[in-house]
Amino acid sequence: MDDNTQYLEMFFEETDDHLLKLNDLVLDLEQSPTDTTIVDEIFRSAHTLKGMAATMGFTTMTELTHKLENVFSYLKDKNKSANEEIISLVFKSLDALAEIVEDIRNSEEENRDYSDITAMCDRITAEGSQEMTQVDEKPEINTFHSTLETLDESDWEVAEAAEKEGYKAYAIAVKIEEDSMMANARAFLVMSKLEEFGEIIKTEPSPDILEAEDFEHIFKCLYLSELESEVILETIHLVSEVEAALVEPLKKQEATKLTNEEKMVTKKTVTASHHPNHSIRVDIEKLDSFMNLVSELVVYRTQLEDISQKTANKKLEETLSYVSRITNELQSLVINIRMQPLHTVTNRFPRLVRDLSTDTGKPMELVIEGDDTELDRTIVSELGEPLIHLIRNSADHGIEPSERRIELGKNPKGTIKITAYQEGNRVLISVSDDGKGLDSQAIKASAERKGLSTEGLSNQQIQELIFHPGFSTKQEVTKVSGRGVGMDVVKTKIQELGGTIDIVSEPNKGSTFRLSLPLTLSIIPALLVKVERHTLAIPLSVINKVVRINKDAIKQTHDGEVLMENDKAIPVIRLEEQLEMLNDEQEASHLVFVTIEGKTYALAVDSIIRQQEIVIQELGSEISNNNIYLGAAIMGDGSITLILDTTTICLERNRLTND
Repeated sequence: MDDNTQYLEMFFEETDDHLLKLNDLVLDLEQSPTDTTIVDEIFRSAHTLKGMAATMGFTTMTELTHKLENVFSYLKDKNKSANEEIISLVFKSLDALAEIVEDIRNSEEENRDYSDITAMCDRITAEGSQEMTQVDEKPEINTFHSTLETLDESDWEVAEAAEKEGYKAYAIAVKIEEDSMMANARAFLVMSKLEEFGEIIKTEPSPDILEAEDFEHIFKCLYLSELESEVILETIHLVSEVEAALVEPLKKQEATKLTNEEKMVTKKTVTASHHPNHSIRVDIEKLDSFMNLVSELVVYRTQLEDISQKTANKKLEETLSYVSRITNELQSLVINIRMQPLHTVTNRFPRLVRDLSTDTGKPMELVIEGDDTELDRTIVSELGEPLIHLIRNSADHGIEPSERRIELGKNPKGTIKITAYQEGNRVLISVSDDGKGLDSQAIKASAERKGLSTEGLSNQQIQELIFHPGFSTKQEVTKVSGRGVGMDVVKTKIQELGGTIDIVSEPNKGSTFRLSLPLTLSIIPALLVKVERHTLAIPLSVINKVVRINKDAIKQTHDGEVLMENDKAIPVIRLEEQLEMLNDEQEASHLVFVTIEGKTYALAVDSIIRQQEIVIQELGSEISNNNIYLGAAIMGDGSITLILDTTTICLERNRLTND
């Protein structure tokens, strides 16, 4: 296969994984500079990265990873510990590799100059022996053989004719690692590399079987080339996940077929040792298409349910119950497939905080809790930049210099903490620091300099001015912040994802930015209610219970209406007032109890319609107050129902009460 472009996507995925892994390992090495197991693991990962780059023909990347590999080989051979200079050099090298990968991704040439990095690597390794440790690439010969079992006379004639022209004929066997997720792609990458220097006459199994990945991770080929066997072996091992390889001159007797008994033993042995990998990579666009189709299915199922209620056809009802069950299983399946843990985003943050600590000269650490919390992949993929902005904000604006922290009786090292957990159909993420907190007076002064009115604003509202476009309290621009961009971008992005963000800050204790995000942007079970002739949907996952209103239990206080239940005052939210709907004097009949951030609220509604699964559709910008809606849903009769964002509604009630 001459065209390697079909393997680029796999190359990007695996390279990104290795670069993240290397960043984490080097952070660990910085804390434990004499740990040889970390050095060994870094060396192996760098070696794999080099092999992948060489396989794809990316020369600059291959050279740079080779230099990086040399540094860790030097540490291994000379039993040296990684000092600050080496750690900084490695991080600089990893950043350069990330730049190269991004250039390749954007179809740009590898024309950056990294001679300063390679020179530093050479200077460090020059202190030790120039003999670099090599990966042992000689397989155990008795584990498998290179005998080709299906050679016929025509194959031998081609091989003999090529030998007369100065070529050598080889029998090659390659074993791909058992846990390789794409053994067929590895096999084709090996063959693609071999065909750059010769010609493959035959493969066992056939290319069709290899492409279907219906083989036992071992393939063989008859190969013609001018290269020596040692060079061919080295070329094969440039491809990652190659466990072993044999390259042997072709001999006439190797065409002898195995006896039936030998074949049976071989097949039995291979079958017994084979452990199939049950994981496959799926194109994201296919998942999106799957999700869209299931969403349409839910809409049409709802329409069928409406028709069934009107016709009272028992046979239709029975059939529809089966359709509903299958639809439920399908939507549960596709939602679970699309879920990704938060650590796919947060795993790069330890390196970020380490660099911010260096840039600002302020010692700080990062603590992450709950990064196994899962969200829809669409949300996870968009969360990276907002969280980075918040971390940088904490590092630059929040964490004080160590001298000041000591004066305040704090730990000289500041802490930035990310926590995440699921609450109903929402995921709550907080980014906090133990720094100086927001300076409301400085924010107010900066706002007034920009011509923003602050008259009558509460302390909370003043703090929220940091989300105003172009706002910054910094008088000077630093490498980290001060340009007046970032926090408004954070709020805009979170709102685009159907989420909210608020601030809790105390002087000299720190600040916490709280993000509330929907678990998924697709299908949810909901309770349909009536409020002033409008049908609204409340996500079922936040609902505790629904009760009829007892007017005598509702009291008016200076903080608004509350419901007294078990000696506890539960805030009552009149949705028609909160949503600014025209009041037709219809009395609310039910209270819907919801829990938001650990606190219970009671939403007053005119009537309860039913429970129903709905497909969330995005709202257009023309809908006012769209921050209090998660989206809209198409009902079975074609009408549109707005889906309430109960988190925003309840937190707004909280904010107004506190002010």
